[in-house]
Amino acid sequence: WFTALVVVVLFLFSGSTGVIQSLERKAYDWGVLFSSRTPSDKIAVIAIDEDSIANLGRWPWPREIQGKLLEVLAEGHPKVIGQTALFFEPQVDAGLDYILNIASVLEKTSLKNTNPTEWKELQGLMQEALLHLDNDQKLAESMAKVNNVLLGLYFELGEPQGNPDSPLPEFVLKNNLVNVQGSAEAALPIPSFNALFPIPVLGQQAMAIGHLNATPDVDGGIRTEPLVVGYYDQYYPSLSLLIAAKSLNLEPKDINVTLGEGVKLGNLSIATDPALRMFTYFYADQDGKPAFQVDSFYDVLTGKIPAEKYKDKIVLIGATAAGVGATQVTPISAATPPVLTLAHSVSSILKQDFFTAPGWGAWAELGVFLLVALYLILLLPRLSAGLGAAITGGLFVALLAIHFVLMTTQAMWLQLMLPAALLLVGHLLLTTKRFLMTEKGKEKSDADSAESNRMLGLAFQGQGQL
Repeated sequence: WFTALVVVVLFLFSGSTGVIQSLERKAYDWGVLFSSRTPSDKIAVIAIDEDSIANLGRWPWPREIQGKLLEVLAEGHPKVIGQTALFFEPQVDAGLDYILNIASVLEKTSLKNTNPTEWKELQGLMQEALLHLDNDQKLAESMAKVNNVLLGLYFELGEPQGNPDSPLPEFVLKNNLVNVQGSAEAALPIPSFNALFPIPVLGQQAMAIGHLNATPDVDGGIRTEPLVVGYYDQYYPSLSLLIAAKSLNLEPKDINVTLGEGVKLGNLSIATDPALRMFTYFYADQDGKPAFQVDSFYDVLTGKIPAEKYKDKIVLIGATAAGVGATQVTPISAATPPVLTLAHSVSSILKQDFFTAPGWGAWAELGVFLLVALYLILLLPRLSAGLGAAITGGLFVALLAIHFVLMTTQAMWLQLMLPAALLLVGHLLLTTKRFLMTEKGKEKSDADSAESNRMLGLAFQGQGQL
């Protein structure tokens, strides 16, 4: 029992280590793979894939091409368009600087006074060249025509140490969540201290802007979506949450946040962990078909795929080609493009398919751990080897069954791998210790028996009974 107590104490303090947490996450992934849900049929993905890059040139493309795709999609009247490409910096054409330098030189000449006609012609050519080379402006004009494009921003996560250097621009501020409630003791969302947002010419034309931050687990896997991120005294939604809201004709002001509990979107209630992270459901491929329809950017741009296919759809545009952006590790794949992760998150919100970690889960996990500990300390040392093995095996199977049944039928996650690991390791150690002690006793018994036989033999020899 003392050996069992030592093992229990060691496991109690190792529950938060990377090894145990990785084990919990691996069991979580298996639970996701064994469960089955149908993804939303309202979501379509347009991929910047290898075929598109082969036909349109290496990435990054001129932003005019992105604008042309938006204008093609506009003919099909999609509900909303989510763009995962980041537009944090202007895209300056190499010839634009030369045009601006030529314009500056012309301003200093006397041509304006000596030959006004040629001056106007040159000015017209200059303006035409500027418009032709200004890809940002072209994309902005296309976004204005469509008027349903959502863009992404990134927050630098971490506790702020003071006040921000400057306020966020208005096109970002309008996405701030105002309906936030919760007690003073409630947990807060993940904090941030800096923001990277689209350039103004594009941000001002965006229907909404949401963050694209991801929070990997200890093993680097993406299993949760931070629906809300704190920025000083403000709260900003994720792009997935905003896309779901806009598809339901809702605004940021219609998103209700309860700190430490969850998010409500219209009549949809999204349960989260205390940091307002949703346990995203990842839809596996079925019958050889991908969970979401993925079309090539080039095929849509050239009309090979008609724009009418996306009528009233949620269209997500992003890179899937190798080498274009970083892929993410998810429960269903070791290389998931971020645009597909976004598709899973949006569908999880709209279909209410997310997993939950119930508030009573921590107490249930502690109770199971204590039951296993009591079994190892009090009961197992008193059982025979066969009976102990049978009970341990039954308990282990029961723990795994509870884990998988809750995940596959109730979309509920209880972290039971710690007591399961304690059960196996504790049983093996106690069994090994019992075996070693038995072997030691047998050796002593054999030695005593040999000595008794030797003394008996000497006694017979002394009596002449060889």
